Amino acid sequence: MVSAERREASIQDTSISITALTGDNLEDFGIRNQEDLQNFIPATTIQPYDSTIRGVGRNFRALGGDPDVATYTEGVYSEGLITATAATFWDVGRIEVLRGPQGALYGRNAVGGAINILYNKPEFEKDFAFKTIVGNFGSTEAYGTFNTPLIEDKLAMRVNFSLRDRDGIFEEIAGPNADIDSLGTEYGAIQFKWTPTEDIEVDYRQNFLSVDRSFGGANGARLVVLNEGGENNRITDALVPGYRFIDTNNTDQANYFQNNWYDSSKPILTFSHPVTGAVGQAQRNRAGIDFGDFDGMQHAAASLDGFNYTSPEVRPSTTAVPSREISRVPISARLLMGLTRRNNQ
Repeated sequence: MVSAERREASIQDTSISITALTGDNLEDFGIRNQEDLQNFIPATTIQPYDSTIRGVGRNFRALGGDPDVATYTEGVYSEGLITATAATFWDVGRIEVLRGPQGALYGRNAVGGAINILYNKPEFEKDFAFKTIVGNFGSTEAYGTFNTPLIEDKLAMRVNFSLRDRDGIFEEIAGPNADIDSLGTEYGAIQFKWTPTEDIEVDYRQNFLSVDRSFGGANGARLVVLNEGGENNRITDALVPGYRFIDTNNTDQANYFQNNWYDSSKPILTFSHPVTGAVGQAQRNRAGIDFGDFDGMQHAAASLDGFNYTSPEVRPSTTAVPSREISRVPISARLLMGLTRRNNQ
């Protein structure tokens, strides 16, 4: 029995190309998340945050980039597959995957199709279940469900939870940060079913979700940047990379196009040479005006990792600066060392 056409019907009587999996199917096949799901759904692929059906899916994740496969949890629309499935498929009664287009039933965001996730509802009898999973990468997971009637044949309650923890599976070599693509999810839900009469049923569900993890980019290769330059935020006013030495006495607007012109509205950064100790003041390069770094020279530090830290794996080899002196130096020094390395080569 499925509800793909907004009413309950046998899957054989549903005039839609559909794949449905019951809770027993999910348990038998070991399907715990959306990545496992794609192995059992024809013409469907699961991306890091979305899904595609028959090759139709979201073009980009930004303002205006609506998904082309709509995801619904208990009939409530979700803006992304990752949001709807972060709690895993524990205590799920049924998953329906409808191949598109499904605009007539599910609106504009269902060109590729729609995914319905339906949880088990409270019943008028006591029931409980508990499951644990232990694995490599420090994996520990716990799942639980408890169902009980509160008023006989009138009011029932169902509670479920899932706790999932796992270390990162990609080694982070940029300093003391934790390995990325870890897992840390705490989820809970409480449901009530009230049947005051034979013809009326009221269902209520409240979800609680907390996610704490070191996550990678779309391909799991690097951290998503949340802070830069030693600040607790991203740098959004730097259109081009690199820095230029400045002369704080050169503030004349007529000298604006000179490389060492000082912009009093921008912060000053102090750079120290790792060998000579010479100190210089600098500001960020200006788009379309300044070229490269430090008097027009390009640096080769793009491959170095981490703010204020250079890991041994990517440490540059240079005769000008012994490697033991650059294991932990300010970012300014790493820029200069990149410059030295390029010149030597």
